[in-house]
Amino acid sequence: MSKFKYDVGVIGLGYVGLPLAIQATSSKLKVYGYDINEKRVSDYNDGQSSIEDISNQELQKSLKDGLFLSADPKYLSDSEVIVISVPTPLTDYQPDLSFVRSAAETIAQHIVKEQIIILESTTYPGTTVEVLVPIIEDISGLKAGVDFYAGYSPERIDPGNEKWNFKNTPKIISGINEKSLQKIKAFYEKIIDSVVSVGGTKEAEMVKLLENTYRHVNIALINELAILCNMLEIDIWEVVDAAKTKPFGFESFRPGPGVGGHCIPVDPNYLSFKTRQIGKPVRFVELAQEINNSMPNYVVSRLLEKMNLLEKPFKNSNILILGVAYKKDIGDVRESPALGIIENLLDRGVNVKYFDPYVSEIDVKNQKINKEESLDNIKNYDLILVHTAHTEFEKFDFNNITVPIFDATGSNHYQNAERI
Repeated sequence: MSKFKYDVGVIGLGYVGLPLAIQATSSKLKVYGYDINEKRVSDYNDGQSSIEDISNQELQKSLKDGLFLSADPKYLSDSEVIVISVPTPLTDYQPDLSFVRSAAETIAQHIVKEQIIILESTTYPGTTVEVLVPIIEDISGLKAGVDFYAGYSPERIDPGNEKWNFKNTPKIISGINEKSLQKIKAFYEKIIDSVVSVGGTKEAEMVKLLENTYRHVNIALINELAILCNMLEIDIWEVVDAAKTKPFGFESFRPGPGVGGHCIPVDPNYLSFKTRQIGKPVRFVELAQEINNSMPNYVVSRLLEKMNLLEKPFKNSNILILGVAYKKDIGDVRESPALGIIENLLDRGVNVKYFDPYVSEIDVKNQKINKEESLDNIKNYDLILVHTAHTEFEKFDFNNITVPIFDATGSNHYQNAERI
């Protein structure tokens, strides 16, 4: 019989931590969730979820099934497994591990022998053994791999994905030694359908960076080709649709206004940071970053070109942006290209409003952007920019409006639109 009250304690109850806590609870484990944000914890305990993939009903059911959430870290001592799922943002384009370090210090103050510590936060290769473990060892006086066990397992959360969820997405795991690996494997096998072991924590950390750098580079490739095809008067969408009929050797990526979310715009910077430490910049990745970062400005240049062809002044024009989330059918605006587009338009004196059924409010340059509550007033605009192809937009008949449409998503729904 285990000496621990909780099978798992989760540090950080955001986009990664809360789904993990919910899944572990539904797998009949005893779960303790810890977050320094007292309001977040209070809202969760009231059954109010702020995480898109977790409904209020799912959260409330987990609470009834025994999920315990607190802003007090003392219960970490009662948890056999501790999973760290805190943010790892970029500050001035440099990896910010302050939340990881803080979590490590908190763990070290409460750790007891035989606990299993797992880092899930995205980071650069070497973080687990060079940052996390030394902090815990130095403060606690315990020895990793002997007194406690540690490893890394990259998160693979895809918000809004109805096919691949936390449970059925294969889980990459690693440990600092064989005993750590086996204990981590035993834990995840209780809550995940398929567990994949790799040789070490650096390999596991690199897996996450490879997955998102792969997408990042290919998106940049197709975005650059979209720009070139426009200059050559070639329909990039027809090219992509034709190319993807090849049953081997080609994976379809589609142009867009840029990249957003918590992974693709951020993760390649961790790889770049690490390789520059050894004097070897990843030129391919950094070029991709440059291309994708330029896309919001490219979209604005196309809007300006469109208004010039219409012989309408760009300054003081009225532009409506349809969808400001970084992907369809969710309300997540983290790193959304829409924010850069809006900022550019505001700098040019354009009057901007947005319509997004999933996003209640947004601020750009400390300015609240006005939101349309419906498409009833769409005829009052000079130009419509489709930024996010939410499924709900398909209910509206855009073919019967006279307002010009620029579609940055390549959707076939906007028949009369000019596409990126």
